[in-house]
Amino acid sequence: MNQTYTHPKRKTKVVFVQLGSPSEPTAKALRKYLRKFLGDPRVIDINPWLWKIILNFFVLPFRPKKSAKLYARIWDGKSFPLITNTRDFTKNVREELKTIDPNGYVEVNHAFLLSPPYVNEVYDSWEDDLKKGIGATKLLVIPMFPQYSESTIASGIDALAKELSRRVKIPTFEVITNFHRTHAFIDNSVNQVDTKINELLQQGKKIDTLIITFHGMQKRRIVNKGDDYYRHCYETFCLITNNLKNIKPEQCMMSFQSRFGSEEWITPYTEEVVKKLIAEGKKEIAIYSPSFVADCLETTDELGHELVNDAKDWGGNVYPIECLNTKKDWCKDFAKYTFTQAEGSAQDKEDIEYQLDKKFYEKMPQQVMNKS
Repeated sequence: MNQTYTHPKRKTKVVFVQLGSPSEPTAKALRKYLRKFLGDPRVIDINPWLWKIILNFFVLPFRPKKSAKLYARIWDGKSFPLITNTRDFTKNVREELKTIDPNGYVEVNHAFLLSPPYVNEVYDSWEDDLKKGIGATKLLVIPMFPQYSESTIASGIDALAKELSRRVKIPTFEVITNFHRTHAFIDNSVNQVDTKINELLQQGKKIDTLIITFHGMQKRRIVNKGDDYYRHCYETFCLITNNLKNIKPEQCMMSFQSRFGSEEWITPYTEEVVKKLIAEGKKEIAIYSPSFVADCLETTDELGHELVNDAKDWGGNVYPIECLNTKKDWCKDFAKYTFTQAEGSAQDKEDIEYQLDKKFYEKMPQQVMNKS
């Protein structure tokens, strides 16, 4: 039987991909979440058989209960900050695109790797739209992790590839592997930090040090495997601190948080930096984590609760700076960035990023594995 076929009009379906959160702050929900998260070989890249034993006999029987208590502190009764902020961010970008893209060439959605809506649900909607003759002609995936790392971006690409392997129809698609050097991200981060420091100054609080802290990673991933993450963090740190107005670059430090286990991680460690600064008399510390664009357990609880309380015990004060979340200018600028990635020329895409030369890296501290 002959079927009438209508080729869809040009349209890019954009998917903002985030990690996700547990369904609720219970041990049962955390066990399910951690089993999937920590079972990813991109996240835990040691011997898979050894890790399977460790995960099932030493991690999952104990850690879910402890983690549930932490997640309960950021639970609003319905959801977690990462879920809410990602949903609202996508909605705001969609609204901004109505002005930037009146012809509707770009459609934005969000998906999570570990929470609904999952990547496969977005793909299902694309196939359904095709049947209606309104399907997108291109799929653009933007993982919402500013800096590339194997454990985040590559993990997301694996999930996408796994989903595509199940499908008959595969769209033309592209994955953006980082956006840490974009004007949208850097300029809004600078404004976020400057605004907070100004607020603190107006309250009579003189900030001694600004710490730009990133999610930690095992040092061997950088030194032995060649992951770009550390370099991307350094680029982010320099681009932010060199453009701040309310604090000098020499008052800024880069560090890394959230280490666990016995392996050597990227240094310096945030907790040790804060403790050392306070001991030296630099007791008023602002802290910002540009590893994230939406607040999550790591920023809200680990930095915003635990580190704040630790600093008080050590005799100082830590003032956390929120992630960009759903700030109006951030949503507006990221909508422009998204449209450029979908519809812009090669030159347009180059122009939306800060361009760096070799001299930029001359002062980058090198990560070296200890011989012990």
